[in-house]
Amino acid sequence: MDLKDKIIDVLGQSLEPEYVRLEDDDGISGFVVSRAFDEMSTLDRQGKIEEALRKAPLTPEERRRILMIAGLTPEEYETVGARIRVHRVKEMAGGGLEILVHGVLSDAEYARGALNNQKGVQTTDPKPVGKAMGVLMSFRAKGDEANPLTKERAVRVLRKDRYIEVMPNA
Repeated sequence: MDLKDKIIDVLGQSLEPEYVRLEDDDGISGFVVSRAFDEMSTLDRQGKIEEALRKAPLTPEERRRILMIAGLTPEEYETVGARIRVHRVKEMAGGGLEILVHGVLSDAEYARGALNNQKGVQTTDPKPVGKAMGVLMSFRAKGDEANPLTKERAVRVLRKDRYIEVMPNA
């Protein structure tokens, strides 16, 4: 398990976040969106994040790699945060869908999780799309015989999530 995953697990246990976005660019930085931050000062939020991280089984070297993690309420994120953009949901030959996400790995993992929460749906790990302008990730999703995953169903599931925006021509 890499450091980002460890931190996401720890924050998930302590803060019950709705959304976590962490980047690893010469250190871990990002934000966590949680109702636990409602009516808390910025200083108290940072204290709550640091308390959660202190309980984590991290080595001193891993702790030094954590640069900054901000705490936001869902309402604050709605005001300042950019939603994850799903650019395309494409039906594949032989069944299944390919989902193209504009964003980094954690964005694609979040979109993947929204589909994985559906009964009978299996997804692949997100992978970068080569030679694309900007940051694009793709993953595949497929339902089982009892719960087929159609393009329409996938788009409907993704659109219901407040942190995901499905582009009009997806």
